[in-house]
Amino acid sequence: MDLKMRQDSVFNVWPAFTDVSIAMLLIFLFFIFIQFVSNSKLFLKMQMEEKQDTIEEVFTERFARAIEQGIITIERDGNLQRFMFSDQILFNTDEAKLRLLGEYTLTAVGRLLQQHRTDQEGQKLYQSIQIEGHTDNVPIISPDRSNWELSSDRAIAVLRLFVDRIGIDPRTLKATGYAEFRPAAGDSSDIEKANDTASKRAKNRRIEIVLVYSETGEIQ
Repeated sequence: MDLKMRQDSVFNVWPAFTDVSIAMLLIFLFFIFIQFVSNSKLFLKMQMEEKQDTIEEVFTERFARAIEQGIITIERDGNLQRFMFSDQILFNTDEAKLRLLGEYTLTAVGRLLQQHRTDQEGQKLYQSIQIEGHTDNVPIISPDRSNWELSSDRAIAVLRLFVDRIGIDPRTLKATGYAEFRPAAGDSSDIEKANDTASKRAKNRRIEIVLVYSETGEIQ
């Protein structure tokens, strides 16, 4: 093989080597990007959990006795934080008008949420508040109303108190009634079983105040 042929062979290798190098660089950059996205989601999740810790800490301190008695329970569900209140302290049977104890309790809750809307640096701790009404599966004693109306009316009663008495921005609030179809005492696929004892029915009758920390729900 003369010198010219050897030179041609060397030059023919360069395009292939360049293509391989570019491909490897793109793969490397892709993995860097994936790592960056993963770390960003992890960072956002850690931030959200710190905010949830802050709210739960002040809430637990304020309502320690009610939490110990099981009247109020707190759960986390991804980007949601649920504060569940037994209807026994809020409403009389089949009624949507708040009792005096219910007004007192929810006024304190609303003020706490309003006071801790932002942190010390002015950053939002939570994005919005969902108010959910839930019942058991026992029909109410009314010819023209059902548990749908009862659960919705109760959620709206809480919303109105938050707006009218506390001054919470109504744009951050949403009220929804779920009747008996999202029981806390069992699987929603078997409503009868989820309400087959008095204690289960009592657990299902509740108001949930749900803090939303990410409107998109992408932080899991």
